[in-house]
Amino acid sequence: MKQPTVPNTISTAQMANLSRRAQKANPQMFTPEAIRQRLASQAQQRKAGQS
Repeated sequence: MKQPTVPNTISTAQMANLSRRAQKANPQMFTPEAIRQRLASQAQQRKAGQS
């Protein structure tokens, strides 16, 4: 019995879907919002470390 052949490429729609999901899971590091969140997190960690 012969195995069915499966293409080793993905469609443009599948690629767009993956890209969108990856962006949602891992947003850009250098957006102003991400930088603000990192700075706030660091400040909070410093504050917690001092107490």
